[in-house]
Parts: sequence; C-alpha cells; structure tokens
Amino acid sequence: MAYRFGAANTDDATWTESASPWGATQRSGVIAGWYYPTALTAGNALWSVGGVNRAVVAATTSEIDLWLDRTTDTQWRTSGLNLAIDQWHFIAVALNNFNTGPVTTFKVWRSVGTGIPTPVTVAVVGAGSGNAVGGTIVSIGNLSATGTSSFVGDIGRFDYFVATLANAFIDNTNGTIDVEQERRAFENVVIPIWQGRFPTFLNSGQNSNNGITHVVADLDQGSYVRSVRNGGTTITMDRGITIAGATVSQNRSPIATVGPVAWPNSLRR
Repeated sequence: MAYRFGAANTDDATWTESASPWGATQRSGVIAGWYYPTALTAGNALWSVGGVNRAVVAATTSEIDLWLDRTTDTQWRTSGLNLAIDQWHFIAVALNNFNTGPVTTFKVWRSVGTGIPTPVTVAVVGAGSGNAVGGTIVSIGNLSATGTSSFVGDIGRFDYFVATLANAFIDNTNGTIDVEQERRAFENVVIPIWQGRFPTFLNSGQNSNNGITHVVADLDQGSYVRSVRNGGTTITMDRGITIAGATVSQNRSPIATVGPVAWPNSLRR
C-alpha cells in the first residue's frame, strides 16, 4: 500500500545520499514517483533534494515547478502535466547540469493511471545565475525533515536514480539532453521504473562499477526498503529512511504494463 501524506504539513520521508548529489555539475539523473493528490495547493512538495532543489505544485495547480539551487535559484515550470486530484499520476523528471555557462536541461514525462508516460513541456520561468549546488538530503513529500509544505495525498514507489560519475547516464558533460539521449533515457530508465522494474544502466559500466546510484523507496510495499544498484552490481539492504507523520494508506498505485505501443513521435528512432 502507498503512504498517505498531508494530515500535517510536516509529513515527510527523508534519507541522505552523500555520494550521489542531485544537481551537481557534470551530473545527471532521474527522480520519479507515483502520486495520488487529494488536494492541490501551490508550494506543496512532491520531493526535494537539499531543500532548494525541488518539485512543487505550481501556482497553476495542474502544473509543477522545478527549482535548481544556484547563487540565484532557477525556476522551471511544466505545461501540460494536468495534475488533478483523485487520480494516480506517474511523474518522472530527468536533469543534466553543467556549471560552465551554466547549462541545465530538464525533461519531464507523465502518465495517468496505467497510460504510458508521455513528454511534458518544461521551460524556465525564473532565470537564475551562478553555479548549481548539489543536494544530498532526499525528502519525499516535503522540502525537508523540518519542512512545512507536505504533499497532500498518497505516494507510492519513489525512485532516485543519479549518476555518481560524469558521463555515466546522459552520456555527456555539457548539460544538454539531445533527442537520442532523451529517447534512451525514456526507453531504458523511465519506462522500466514506471513498470516497477530496474532500468538499464546505459554507460555506467564503462565508467565505473559505481557509475550509477539507484535508490527505490517502494512505499507501495508498506515498508521502506531501499535497493541500491551501482553500475551492474546489485546491493539490496534495509537502510535508514525516516518516515515522519505519513501513514499507510489503503490505496495503491497502478501496476503498469507495456504491450504493443506506439512510442511518442518525439522519441521514435
């Protein structure tokens, strides 16, 4: 079963990934989760890494804002996410960042129910400046362990997939994501996570056995076991994730499957 957040605005689930910062220069990754909102209020958090790096409900509550921690923080906003109450939404966010420039690219995919994820437009709505600061404290459903912006509703499986070495995921270190890199990220990482499986690790093996950290906080299992896979070696263990306030729900995210599908035109070979 999923976990229900939002009975108090301080509900959260938090752990530390000191070796796998989100948003660091020449690093890339994907954060994905299943969300069933029962209320939508601007500023409520889907997730955060370090407090400033975050995904939150936008002023137009059917969309989300993505923030990157910089000297002056940068804000992106989706268009066409269509977040709505009393529906299961799968939302995946890919990031590639390079501090020289700086150059940062976000890609977002979403689905409702068991529908296959499709790309969502995301654009800068608040320009920032300066180098990005990678976050290491991962919070599900809030901005931090002391945050007061809890998501309201249920959260199922949550995946944190981050390159620990440059070039290990997106296959460049310049902050961009081209069409082919987007297609590979979608087919090899986003779709397997959406299905509840583990993704293909792209180039992690050629860099290092520690090229990728993949953490699964599978709240649908009614527990919070975290699985960590580094480059092709699988390590599964119970590790410390602190759930505060959130409670087990009777709800559960859909079990997604892929039969014969027509891939989105933007991602076809």
